[in-house]
Amino acid sequence: MTITDELIVLRGIDTKSVLFPFMKSISKWELLLTIAELDGNPDYGIWNYIDMLHTRTENPMTMYTFVKSKIEEGSLTTTKSEKKSRKSLTLSPELAEELTRFLETRGKTVLPEVTNISAFANVDL
Repeated sequence: MTITDELIVLRGIDTKSVLFPFMKSISKWELLLTIAELDGNPDYGIWNYIDMLHTRTENPMTMYTFVKSKIEEGSLTTTKSEKKSRKSLTLSPELAEELTRFLETRGKTVLPEVTNISAFANVDL
């Protein structure tokens, strides 16, 4: 992938997409990928996900508030955990699908409809 390809992918993300809020900071992006990777593992709760972040561009309480807002809007869902007081997380089907499509586009030079790049279709890069 070239720099131009990467820019096209990033610029092609619709700002109304459920994926877009996670792209606003590297910590939110890492959080999204961590939740996707653990996929509701009952050994982890919200604070565990936050504590696992290596990119700490936002404070933990800000991240917790972000997670709670994404649960309320339905982008993230809670699942039962080993402890009753702990909530494990999974991606909503819509968010999981968008993330999968997005990750697939990163390795391709011909980008699918997941991005909004029709304006670039006839441009020589």
